[in-house]
Amino acid sequence: MTTTVSLPEYTEEYKQQQHQQVLEAEVVHEWECVLRTKVKLLSTLILGGLGGGFVGVTNYFHPDLVALLLCGGMVLIFLPIIYFLFNADYDYKGQITPKGIIVQQTERVPEIFYKATRGMAYIGIVVCVIATLMVGPLAFVGAGAFALLSFKMTGFHKKAQTEVIPFVRDKQYRYMGYESFYQYTVCTHGYGVEEFLRTPIHGVYEVAFSCTDEQLPELDKIIRQYIDVAKETESCG
Repeated sequence: MTTTVSLPEYTEEYKQQQHQQVLEAEVVHEWECVLRTKVKLLSTLILGGLGGGFVGVTNYFHPDLVALLLCGGMVLIFLPIIYFLFNADYDYKGQITPKGIIVQQTERVPEIFYKATRGMAYIGIVVCVIATLMVGPLAFVGAGAFALLSFKMTGFHKKAQTEVIPFVRDKQYRYMGYESFYQYTVCTHGYGVEEFLRTPIHGVYEVAFSCTDEQLPELDKIIRQYIDVAKETESCG
């Protein structure tokens, strides 16, 4: 005879209750790694190339050495900003408790870089306005885009994100595989409650975390002490 277990009603109160239990539980294991996307350098070069292309088009239709130097300088200034901020690495810290997992991701950028970036952003706005006044409406092709980018960057600050992932007790989980977005053999692994995987709210009953291939065996062993996992894990190497 097959018995059906009804899904718990996932209300905001239920969510807060589960999260609070995880936060108040004893931490039995911690690990850290760095999240750096595989396309970090490529995407930076592509954006830099687009910026350089805009400068080239502007200069082609309206040649002006001063405007070319100003816009070209802005491209060179924004390349490291794109690399370090728009494609920021993250310090990833995970904590395992008997009730669930706590994950914290913090942008891996020194605070002094944020201050310098905010300062350069204000300078960039002034430079773009000057370029626009000197070249005319065509400058908006290049300088206008960087001006908008500068306005956005004036509010940059270090950001930290915390996620709480409760365990579902008395249910069997299934290993759902891994996704490889990052460098340094870091992958994101996922476990899902078997009977809930095909429900509209299956994401609520999943446990996902990122780690290196070297860290995975120990993390998997500890997690299995608190949840029943049906399938063996695999590395992403």
